Order: sequence, then C-alpha cells, then structure tokens
Amino acid sequence: MILRTGVLGIMFLSMPALAINGEVRAATKTYDIELKKEDILNEVGAKKEFKWDLNGTYPGTAFCPDQDIRNQPIYYKAVMSAGLPSVGGGFVKLNEFLDLKVDIWIEGNRRAYVTAPFTEESNQGQFTCYKSKGSADFGFRSGSKGIVTFRVRKPIINGVQIDDHEIVEMFGRLGRTDSGFNNEVMSRIVIKSSVLYVPEKCTINGGQTIEVEFGDLPGSGLDGNNFEKTVPLNFVCSGGVFDQSSSLKINLAISGKPTSFSQNYLRTTRDGYKGGDVINNLGIKFKQLDGSTLNLNDWYPVSMQGNIGDWGFIAAPISPAGADVAAGDFYATGTIVASFQ
Repeated sequence: MILRTGVLGIMFLSMPALAINGEVRAATKTYDIELKKEDILNEVGAKKEFKWDLNGTYPGTAFCPDQDIRNQPIYYKAVMSAGLPSVGGGFVKLNEFLDLKVDIWIEGNRRAYVTAPFTEESNQGQFTCYKSKGSADFGFRSGSKGIVTFRVRKPIINGVQIDDHEIVEMFGRLGRTDSGFNNEVMSRIVIKSSVLYVPEKCTINGGQTIEVEFGDLPGSGLDGNNFEKTVPLNFVCSGGVFDQSSSLKINLAISGKPTSFSQNYLRTTRDGYKGGDVINNLGIKFKQLDGSTLNLNDWYPVSMQGNIGDWGFIAAPISPAGADVAAGDFYATGTIVASFQ
C-alpha cells in the first residue's frame, strides 16, 4: 500500500428538458472559475472575488406554441448545488473552511447583479413571441457574467483543496405563467479543481511523499490489528500568524474516500491511484501512535513546541469478518490535512 496525496473529482449532471410555453432554450454557457493558486487574507470573514464575463451576448430561443406572449419580461431562476447550506448574507457553506456567494448579472432594464439562488427574477424588459411563429430568437446577456465571492469561515493552513464542483445553474422563461421553468440550462458556473493558498504553511514529513509498503499479505484474516506499519511524522509551521504567535492549537486529519463497509477506513483500489477499480472488501485502518482511535476524515489535536510538532499513525489492512480478498496488488491514497485555532 502506498499512501500519497490525492485529488477527488465529482461530476454533476442536469435533467433533460421539458417543453412549456415561454420556455427559453440556449446553448449552455459554462463558466469555469479557476483559482490558480490565488492567495486570500487568512482571517475569519476575509473575502476574495473572482469574476467571469462572456463580454457579449449569446443566442437563445423562447418558445410559445400555446399562446402569444406579448410585451413580457424574461424571468430567471438560479439553483445552487444540492447540499450547500445557507449561512446567511447570500453565502452558502462550501466546505469546512470556506463560504461562497454567487452573483449573476440580469440584463434587460434590470441591469443588476442578483445573488443565487433565486426564482422568478424579472429582467424588467418587454419581449414578444407569437404563437403563429411558435418561437422568437433573442441575444441574451443575462447569465453571461457574474461574481463568485469566497469568504473564510475558519483559518486555513497551507491551503484548501477545492474539487471540481458545479455550483450554480440558471434557467429562463418568457412571460409570467404558472408552468415554472424547463430544465434547459442557460448558464452554468463551475469551480475547477484547485488549491486556494494562504500565507500560513505547515510542512509535514519535510514535504516528502509518505509511502507505506505492506508487502505480501494473506487474503483473509485482515482484522486491522495485524500487519501494522508505524509511521512517525514531524511538521514545522511558518508564515502569517505562525510568525506572530507560538500558542496556536493544531489539528491534523487523514482525509480520503472511505470503504463501503466503514466510513472510518480508507478505501483501496486495483488500478493504482486512478481510483476507479475499487476493492470493496479491503480498506486501511488507522490508529494513533499510542494505539487510540484515528478515524478517517476526523480531526485530532497535536502538541507543538513553538512552531514544531510531532504526530504519526499506525496503518493496517482490514476487511470484513469472513471476507476473502482476491489476489493482486492494491493501492490507497489519502491526504494529511491541517487546521488551527
């Protein structure tokens, strides 16, 4: 087993379109927010803005097969990714360290940024679609630009990994109806996988990759207590508040994808670090150096002498009782992450 740092990718899919009178269809404009190792002031409440702008309009069509729609505004709806809870002020919680807010430009006579999520937001314009023609073509500016604002909710060490994440989708409809919106996405905003860096930095194991080799193992009897490997570690913290204080409290965790049979164990795969061919009955169990519990993705306090500290873990293969693991190589990948108070 080799333990390395890794990146998790997530894909989100949209529902197929449903036809309604007044629906707007346009080739989806996807805007990628790429942080490119940007720095952020590492204080609670500090903000960092990222803007996107198509610098023009994009074509779309409003459909009216049921009745004429005369001199009506276009209404917009924007939805946030599921599981991002509101934390007030237009912000949602992105992860343990960061909140975010998305403001989308609404054109027409409105000409204003509106914070997502929203429903039935009018562009205050006047547009017409005749039933005899069945549709009308327009050039859309709404959704072509906007602002993503990150806000620090908890001080960060080293940086925070942000995985590929679709955060907002916007939909349109011509005229006021009771039909709601279709599922044709007009504008989509995606955060691309990246790391948002801060001045504070903790270097673990001298910055070297941690590798743990288990060697040949039997296919059964892997109970998480035999074939253990002990990995002592040290870390040094510097920069930002570390240069101003020696009394910070540090928490460390091993972050990674869990097994199907326990959220506390790191999953294994057969295809190296690609993570596609998962071994469902084999994981890696961790303990602290004193033998106490060390669950995957849980935080544990560590002691420091000034800005220097020691930590470590014990790793062992584990499978469900009575399971037989097929012969072959296996791999696991995780990341040691840090936070401070």
